[in-house]
Amino acid sequence: MLASGNDGVAVVRQPWSLGRRIAIAAITFVGLGFLVFATAGSNAEGRLMGAGSTLVQPILQSVSTAYQGYIAADRVNPATREGQSSDWAGSVSALDYDPVGSIGGLVRLDNPAVHFAATEVPMTVAELAAEDRMQFPLILGAAAPVVNLDLPSGMLTLDADVLAAIYAGTVTNWNDPAIAALNGATELPDLPIAVRHRREGSGTTYTFTGYLAKSTSWTAGRAAQLNWPVGEATDGSSGMVAAVAATEGAIGYAEIGRARRAGLTVVNTVDGDGVNVAATPETIAAAATGIDWSAGNAAITGAGWPMTAIVYVVTKAEKSAQTDRALAFFRYFYAEAPRRADELGYVALPPAAVEAVEGLWASHFEQKS
Repeated sequence: MLASGNDGVAVVRQPWSLGRRIAIAAITFVGLGFLVFATAGSNAEGRLMGAGSTLVQPILQSVSTAYQGYIAADRVNPATREGQSSDWAGSVSALDYDPVGSIGGLVRLDNPAVHFAATEVPMTVAELAAEDRMQFPLILGAAAPVVNLDLPSGMLTLDADVLAAIYAGTVTNWNDPAIAALNGATELPDLPIAVRHRREGSGTTYTFTGYLAKSTSWTAGRAAQLNWPVGEATDGSSGMVAAVAATEGAIGYAEIGRARRAGLTVVNTVDGDGVNVAATPETIAAAATGIDWSAGNAAITGAGWPMTAIVYVVTKAEKSAQTDRALAFFRYFYAEAPRRADELGYVALPPAAVEAVEGLWASHFEQKS
């Protein structure tokens, strides 16, 4: 959703509001978070500080490194990398980003030292208005089921029903007939399935359980954090990848770029049209086809990769030096992302989406002035 306030975001079988989940997560994060940022405060002058999604961390880090060099070169046109100025509005020298998970990032935004949160769990317009926040899309990413099996990526397919059965504990072995029925001549091992899931409030979990919820057998719902029927908990994306890599027969879910760099097998799925699909830049982009970005309708369609995630940025809504620093960085991000997205496993927003974001910024701060 692209908004500073008027439509809600539909949530499938989600028992708690985002606001309540944030309040509960705050009990965990508030002490540690305030300690971290209080310690960093003396070095934060002129620096952009964010927290949240682990899925988006790799490209944020990559663009931040380029941005630091960009500021040092004193360029003023991020699209063409041309021009000189001694009065660059984004006088930030670097980005400090804490990958605490989507819900944790929204909690950290209450800290005055934090300029933005990144999340795959969008706030509703009512929540944005109540907390005086502004929200806009940043980039397309993707979660995917990942396994530790002696199979190359793309050789294993699991649909929503089978994944739901695995995570419900009713399918427990890799040679189960339900898995074999989706995989033709692929030789499946006689090996127990070791289920792994995230512990903390995670946007990747929100995206993954959104796919599980397409199965009528999945009763746990779609949420960033839930009581899993089976499996062992892991912490963060890196913890998930490490846990799956350490256990033969393990299954988990992770951001696709990180999973591929770790050498895990990325599983194909079945989209809303019943088509077997792999997670590629083309299928991720296809999932976002038809979105009216100007209207804020950011629902993922039935075609394409079904675990496509829209990563959002949430900022404080007031006009301030913090906001100026953040928007300067994100203008650079939109220009730089197409150069870096593919190799890292993301898809840059289409130009129409970036134009809609710029329009939101302009109209929002004009209303505030």
